[in-house]
Amino acid sequence: MPAPDRHAPTPVEIAALIASARAGDPAAFRSLFRLHVGIVRRLVYRLVGSSPDLDDLVQTVFVEGFKSLPSFRGESMFSTWLGRIAVRVTMRSVARPRPRFERLEAVRDAADPRPRPDDAAAERESVLRIDDLLSTLKPKKRAAFVLHALEGYSIEETAAIVGVSAPAVKLRVAEARRELERKLRNDPRFAARINRGRTS
Repeated sequence: MPAPDRHAPTPVEIAALIASARAGDPAAFRSLFRLHVGIVRRLVYRLVGSSPDLDDLVQTVFVEGFKSLPSFRGESMFSTWLGRIAVRVTMRSVARPRPRFERLEAVRDAADPRPRPDDAAAERESVLRIDDLLSTLKPKKRAAFVLHALEGYSIEETAAIVGVSAPAVKLRVAEARRELERKLRNDPRFAARINRGRTS
C-alpha cells in the first residue's frame, strides 16, 4: 500500500490542476475534489448540521464548482471560491427541516484521518455543543460566524464569500457571538471557543 501523499500543493500546482480540469482531464477533477473535499465537507456541516442531505450538498458544491470553472479568475484562493459556492448551496437548503444533531466524528474522519486520543472526549463534547448551538442562529448570522470565527476567514474574505459588505459581516458576527454568549453564560467551558476570532 503506497504511503499517503503529504505534499501540500502550491498555488501554481492548483492553477495547473484547474487548467487541466478546464481542458476536460478527469484526473484533474479527481485531484481537485480530493484536495478540497475535507474543507468543503466541514464547512457545509457547520452551516447545516448533520442533515441527511449533507453528502448531497457537498456533491452539489463540487458539481456547481466544476461547471463554473471557466468563471474562476484566480482573484481569490480556489478554496475561498469553493467556500462561496458552498454558502450559496447551503443557503438554498436552510428552509428544510433539520434532524437532531449527531457527533462530529464522521465529518472529522473525512477531513482528517489522523487518530485521536481517547482522552479527547471532553473536547468532542464541546464541539458537539457548539454545533448544536449554531443551529439556533439565523442562516446569515451562522454563515458569517462560521466563516470568520470558526473557519478563520478574515472579515474581508467572509464578506466576499457571503456577498455583503465588511461592516455587515462584522455586525452579523458580533450579533451571533452575543446570542451564543447569552446561551453559554452559565457554561464557561465554551467561552474560549466562542471568543476565538473576536474582532475589534
